[in-house]
Amino acid sequence: MLQTNRLAIAFYKFKCKHPRFVMATLVFVVIPLASGLILGYEMKADVPASIPTVIVNHDNSEFSRTFTGFIEDSNYFDVIEYTDRDERIKEKMDKNQAYAGIIIPENFYQDMRAGKAPNILTVYDGSALSVVTTSKTAMSEILLTTKAAYMMSIFEGKLSAVPEQVMNLVTPINVNYKFLYNSTKSFRNYLLIGMLASVIQVGIAMQGAERGYENQTKPGTYLNQLKVIGGWSVMSALSIILCLGVQYLFFDMPYRSTIVGGLLMTFLFAMCILNIGYIVGNIVPDRVFAIQISAILVLPASIVGGYTYPIEGMPHAFQALAKLIPYYYYGNDIRSLCLKELGIHHIAGTLQFFSVFILAELILILAIMLFKNWWRATYKNGVGVTPIV
Repeated sequence: MLQTNRLAIAFYKFKCKHPRFVMATLVFVVIPLASGLILGYEMKADVPASIPTVIVNHDNSEFSRTFTGFIEDSNYFDVIEYTDRDERIKEKMDKNQAYAGIIIPENFYQDMRAGKAPNILTVYDGSALSVVTTSKTAMSEILLTTKAAYMMSIFEGKLSAVPEQVMNLVTPINVNYKFLYNSTKSFRNYLLIGMLASVIQVGIAMQGAERGYENQTKPGTYLNQLKVIGGWSVMSALSIILCLGVQYLFFDMPYRSTIVGGLLMTFLFAMCILNIGYIVGNIVPDRVFAIQISAILVLPASIVGGYTYPIEGMPHAFQALAKLIPYYYYGNDIRSLCLKELGIHHIAGTLQFFSVFILAELILILAIMLFKNWWRATYKNGVGVTPIV
């Protein structure tokens, strides 16, 4: 305990003596590493598996037990309870103890044999859409397999045909599905890449606000400001690369496209976000408030930027807004670079947008500096004071 207190005191003293170093290490190294490792491990299953499921079997025939056995054998479902009460499914869902339910009616097998087409009711928790997507797809496959097996047994008995001929009668049309780029339908590969970038960009904007506020207290020349922006943009880009590198090295996250294009796009994106914070920090006179504003400006980007929900489904005003946000371009393109096989020409439009965006930011930073020089020369120190250039 005493040793722990000494370490805490020593760390506090070091933080007070080197606040910039400690904060930069936390934002650019510790948080990306921790986020990458935690989220990567958390989502290593790629898709939701072992979904808690409740089964209500009112039929209890050999056929219905075979069907429920298919569900038990599936990796996607974890049958937590068999019951004879339909209400039990909702009770379990209300307590977040189940996300799927199956209700097999009475006389299910007899009605099916009589050609009455009985209904199996599948119930899903609509508040967990990612789970619903997986469970519904898996359940549909089980139901189709069960239906095909039953139809084959009927046709084999009536026609005395071989299984291959029966299968052609049961399924007269074959449909093949091919998923390009994300063949495993991995949620992790779809979500995690941009999710981590959206977390890191908040820290980058906050660091930019810190550097902008420092320029307020100790104004530098425009060239010096460009050096500061360039250096911290490199650190910001390395932070993103470190975070995504953890996914690539330890959690099998693919990267199939141009390396040069990915590095250049990451650097330009980092500079875009850093400059947003730098401009805010250069204007707002309060350090803490400047950091808060820069974080607030960047935080909604992950939602409005169309990464998790495509902008094509948004109102036109939001579509136009999304196309002005750097994260919209980076989030979608870094995912494409990871999953597809693209060359640098495929992201030329994004690189052009970032270049124009950065140019506009640098012009604004220059305008702010010239205005401040004019203000100081005119109203503070009197006319004739040499401005900072």
